[in-house]
Amino acid sequence: MNKDLTQKERIIQFIEKEGISKNKFYTQTGISNGTLDKKSGITGDTIFKISKAYPDLNLEWLITGEGEMMKSSIFPLSNNMQTIREQYAALVNIDPEMLTDKSFQAPDSPLELIPIFAYNETQKHLGYLSIPNLGMCDGAGIIKTDSMYPLIKPGDIVCYKTANNTNHIHWGQAYIVLVTIDGEEFLTIKNLEQSEVGENYVKLTGYNHVYNAKDVPIECIKWKALVKAYVSYNSVM
Repeated sequence: MNKDLTQKERIIQFIEKEGISKNKFYTQTGISNGTLDKKSGITGDTIFKISKAYPDLNLEWLITGEGEMMKSSIFPLSNNMQTIREQYAALVNIDPEMLTDKSFQAPDSPLELIPIFAYNETQKHLGYLSIPNLGMCDGAGIIKTDSMYPLIKPGDIVCYKTANNTNHIHWGQAYIVLVTIDGEEFLTIKNLEQSEVGENYVKLTGYNHVYNAKDVPIECIKWKALVKAYVSYNSVM
């Protein structure tokens, strides 16, 4: 239906949905009064002003009629949990059956993963992060745990590269790890150190000395990703 509308008609549809009057629209965007009532099309400059005034508006929808009216920061996937599990498993290269519904629903997970790729469907973003000379990454995450404080604080962003196809570990480096112990899953960020317990163990350490180092069997690490970079926010704003 949206494909049959003109760009102006889609703008009108948007402001009506948001409860914005035309006069308020002109004031907020800086576009000339009466623009929406003229028969002529809209210019690139007009679209730029609209996108600046309403950053949550999906420009792909506005220009082409494709997709949803508003941007989304989540996967545009079906509500079928099996589909979500399979797509996430494809991202981290593990067996989908290893992932429980709790993996996606637990609000107390130490790390909120924000995959860069949605694979089978188009991924929409609220924004983009550019880090020069970083190289290929598979995803990014918002840190909630303080186990790596003061190097990495809660709220900081980490970029990671999956390292699940190899048993090689860069000892002493920070990794995101999915660990299963006694039936419980833990998704966290830790330094991986060689364990004194034996070659079949890995020591998980952090910079915050409140948390003790922990030796875990390598087989308990179901997924790991090397932290390639992190973006730290200044707490003094």
